Amino acid sequence: MIETIGYITKEEHLISLEHDIIPNTLVIETKAPFPGYHGKNLPGELSVATTEFVFLVTKQKYTTEKIARITQNIRKYFKEDIDIARAEISIYNKKIPCIRLKNCMDISKVAELQSCYKGEDIKFAKQKKIDTVALIKIQKYMAIEEIGEGIYKDLEEENTSYLQIPMELNWPQFKSITHKIKNNMDNSNFDALDL
Repeated sequence: MIETIGYITKEEHLISLEHDIIPNTLVIETKAPFPGYHGKNLPGELSVATTEFVFLVTKQKYTTEKIARITQNIRKYFKEDIDIARAEISIYNKKIPCIRLKNCMDISKVAELQSCYKGEDIKFAKQKKIDTVALIKIQKYMAIEEIGEGIYKDLEEENTSYLQIPMELNWPQFKSITHKIKNNMDNSNFDALDL
């Protein structure tokens, strides 16, 4: 087993969340997470309203250690099972620091969680309208196991594996290659992320 901290980069359509938040703060959600995964949310289809990923945009960039320590403290009294990680969103050539919430099925808990972070001296960015495709970089703890040369299985997320690529690719190259693979497979049931 390998335990490590890694980064996941993905492209998603993001929109600002305008309800169930602390007033005048910027909170962003994914409009259609994992488009095309399992044949759902395909381009042109109406998607089911889900909020799997929510991003609390912070006024400044906080260290991973600071976010982890504060999150650990908050978990003592905030009992919802939400996966929390430090993230960065690139919109209009600007990098925006944030805290990513995953599996936030009860959207009404967002304002409560924001209040917890605010009580721990985390400052949030001011509200603005967002409706665009953006690159998201998430810092993530990973427990993985090598199951073949350059193939790693995630031990915490079922049906998730990672392939090692022998060279660093920029985002357009990575996106082009994954589209070619997806369009030339009988079973294209996967989501491509750059680690």
